[in-house]
Amino acid sequence: MRETMVLNGVWDFGYFGESVPEISAELKNVMVVPGCFDLVSPWCGERGYALYRRTVRIGGMVELFIDGLGVAAEIFWDGKPVGKAEIAYLPEKLRFDAGEEKEHILAVRFDNHHNEHMQPQFDFFAYGGFYGDVTISRIPEFPVYDVRISTEDYRTGTIRIRANADGFSGKAELIFDNGFTAQGDFVDGKLDCTLTLNGFRLWELDDPQMHKVIIRTTADEIEESFGIREFTSRGKELILNGKAVKLIGVNRHESHPTFGAAVPPQMMAADLGMLKEAGYNFIRGSHYPQRREFLELCDRMGMLVWEETLGWDFRTCHFADPAALGSQLKQAEKMTLASFNHPCVVIRGFLNETASDEPANKAGIQALYNQIRAVDEHVLISLASNKFPKDVCADIYDVIALNTYPGWYDSCNEKITTIDRVRPAYERLAGGLPQDKPFIIGETGCEAIYGFRDPLNTYWSEDYQAEMLLEAFRYVKESDCAGISLWMFCDTRSHVTGPHVYTRARGFNNKGIVDEYRRPKQAWIELRKFNKGQRD
Repeated sequence: MRETMVLNGVWDFGYFGESVPEISAELKNVMVVPGCFDLVSPWCGERGYALYRRTVRIGGMVELFIDGLGVAAEIFWDGKPVGKAEIAYLPEKLRFDAGEEKEHILAVRFDNHHNEHMQPQFDFFAYGGFYGDVTISRIPEFPVYDVRISTEDYRTGTIRIRANADGFSGKAELIFDNGFTAQGDFVDGKLDCTLTLNGFRLWELDDPQMHKVIIRTTADEIEESFGIREFTSRGKELILNGKAVKLIGVNRHESHPTFGAAVPPQMMAADLGMLKEAGYNFIRGSHYPQRREFLELCDRMGMLVWEETLGWDFRTCHFADPAALGSQLKQAEKMTLASFNHPCVVIRGFLNETASDEPANKAGIQALYNQIRAVDEHVLISLASNKFPKDVCADIYDVIALNTYPGWYDSCNEKITTIDRVRPAYERLAGGLPQDKPFIIGETGCEAIYGFRDPLNTYWSEDYQAEMLLEAFRYVKESDCAGISLWMFCDTRSHVTGPHVYTRARGFNNKGIVDEYRRPKQAWIELRKFNKGQRD
């Protein structure tokens, strides 16, 4: 197996404001990795350039892995550039020659600006720093990479294994965790073999069994985890391993007031444990690629996941910009490769709430669909749209996802409550959708301030939120809607400026069914009862 060093811990650090620092700049402070520097005094809320630096003793060909960072960064080895991380949250792998065996200097220069260029990508707070683990591994001359293990037939345990090893041709030994072994052949740097795994275990929601395989060549040896399952659609139903399943879930931001986007794995596990216990089976990872540790937890705990690219409010001008669309295409491919072997990921998406009502953008949306499909032949692909009934791209999506907020954004002055608008709005939108595809409610919700209870059931109260979301859940249960992901799991800090700040009390999006510290609101309590059949 490859030798891997974890580079988490204390790094030298400096914040430079609007000045772009030289890589050799003097650093008088320290910062912990993972972590968000703009949550640490005296740099709280600052936007600008920062520099992280540390020494690493290693040599030869290496692979540097960063499990997400933000907002963008350049990576340097002994003062020379070795790569960039231009998309926040996206896991990055960089391969380069580290030189001779000795102590080297690894430096990462961050830019956490939230500027006009980034506006199409964020409608939430963008943190600066390392979000997840940083590791470095020695790699051989012909490293095996981009391993993809897909389920071809869940009933027989038939799987397909593909991998790359540039320049290598020869045998590959496949050693599975249950003792089964097989052989494959790398031809011109590519492995592609299909086999039936004897004694396989199925990945199910209530019994999420995982497998491991070692791929061993004369040049390299790596281990990959995977699960055997099929997630597909049949008419208006979603099907897991031959059985219809309704997605009952939430949108979840990787966010916490203390940790920002560098949420510790223990908190991820606690979030998932809360959701599982309360009867949820689905998380939409809004609105960016998910960290490896989070997906591993979902694999092991039996939680279905929608993963999507970072890109909100992509407009016609962005589709017409080759650089902007090209960046999205590249991101879609890298995201799909990075999480391919996680059985929890059952839907992939892109461009949340984009201009899908403009015919001129249909070719770009089709291109993004095709990019994901070229990597993953089986996954269901969607786009969470707030443009229905005017969306012109419904024929492209495998799953229709409606982002709609009846009872909140359609509120009026004449009434204290507009919950009576919720079900009619869903029914009206659903009636205009293709009848041969499943549809889910991708987002719906309303804001509630934790602790605000009101006998009049008014807006911003926990009482109003609870009743409004119960009406949404009743609709999903009683209709042919295939699922729902509430907006959202927990209150999260929002990026707000100008007049928009008045719609985000405390500077947070307060639509969570728990607050930012995971304290349950009334909606959490009532929906838990509903999911467990304990409510009349």
